[in-house]
Amino acid sequence: MRRSEREAGARTVDANASVAGRTARTYEALPTARKRAARAAVGAVFFVNGATFATWAARVPAIREGLGLSPGGLSVALTGLAAAAFAGLPLAGMLVARWGSRRVLTGAALYLAALPLIALAPGLVWLAAVLAVFAIGNSTLDVAMNTQGALVERAYARPLMGSFHAMFSLGGVVGAAFGGVAADLGVSVRSHFLLTVVVLSFVLAVATVFLLPDVPSGDAAGLTLALPDRRLFAPGLIAFCALMGEGMMNDWSTVYLHDVAETSKSTAATGFSVFSAGMVVGRLAADRIQAHLGPDRFVLACGLLASTGSALAVAVPTPTAGLAAYALIGLGLAAIIPVTFSHAARQPHRAPGPSIAAVSTVGYVGFLAGPPIVGAVAQTTGLRAAMLLFLVLTTVMVCLAPRLRAVPARPAPAGPQAPPGHPSSNGSGTRKR
Repeated sequence: MRRSEREAGARTVDANASVAGRTARTYEALPTARKRAARAAVGAVFFVNGATFATWAARVPAIREGLGLSPGGLSVALTGLAAAAFAGLPLAGMLVARWGSRRVLTGAALYLAALPLIALAPGLVWLAAVLAVFAIGNSTLDVAMNTQGALVERAYARPLMGSFHAMFSLGGVVGAAFGGVAADLGVSVRSHFLLTVVVLSFVLAVATVFLLPDVPSGDAAGLTLALPDRRLFAPGLIAFCALMGEGMMNDWSTVYLHDVAETSKSTAATGFSVFSAGMVVGRLAADRIQAHLGPDRFVLACGLLASTGSALAVAVPTPTAGLAAYALIGLGLAAIIPVTFSHAARQPHRAPGPSIAAVSTVGYVGFLAGPPIVGAVAQTTGLRAAMLLFLVLTTVMVCLAPRLRAVPARPAPAGPQAPPGHPSSNGSGTRKR
């Protein structure tokens, strides 16, 4: 019985690999103009996601003041936001597998619609409820847009995920900047959020027209909640380490520079800006470099770069060394998540959406766990010793990098493949009635 189950499982993997090969050829056969339109559309979706979340983040102080929340009350609301985002990831993978990333992205209106509702919340309970909806919408959009990014990568037959994540970062910068301007001009949160939703909804509506339709993978497992399996162990653990490191940098980088390196508050803030700039630059350069190195050697190089930065920050706690270290860490961490998502999406045993959701779920655990773990360790050993945890994380990434070798493509059946949308194509490419 066990032997027959193994043989059946092997046949399923071979069948999925064959479908993956045909799918890759299907997207590669698209006209160049169609590929470029899809690439621009996916980049726009990433930008919208980053700008929407940054818009909320930039006005948190005003929302807290308007509701008269204590730090503890705000913490409850933010905890609900993180928990709902985490819970939404497996669900998002299932929805993408069942309905396709393009259709799920059209439902991202839930994410945008929740933004002005945040400003209308009359108290903590309603704020927490709306933030939960906002977070689930964000998770759904996150999985769907990364799945679309994987489809565009197939069309181009080269890495592109780094540039898409750079657009997310750019959206965050623009959203935060306009939030700051709105706050300085005294624009109400309601007016600011409503105007932002109108503009970003228009951008998203135009972008969805040019997205690529999903070709069914035949993966029945994709119709269940997206949870990691042993084949996604390496990319999942790498994502865990990378996002845990990002969480540590988000919450503790300025504190470390101020308390350990004894910098001024302005220099400490500059340190986080240097780290963020390194992330953007690293993502913009990632695709070209990865195309030459391959995903395994690329992640190895990124891990070594981040390890060097973390070692420098701990060994030489001075302002100058700290800024240089943060630049190296930003460059090192920048594209690890895009690469792990791309690697997961290429697995032949399951559909891209559930695979990306599974890796995201594991990674998000690290993102949530990192900051409080650092705080707990710092309480007993000091912050400088606690930051050695970052070096441990980068070392794990270096050790696991060889597990990200490119997934070999199975030979596809002979004969031309019709592009999605053509009457003779299968699945979601079938002519609409």
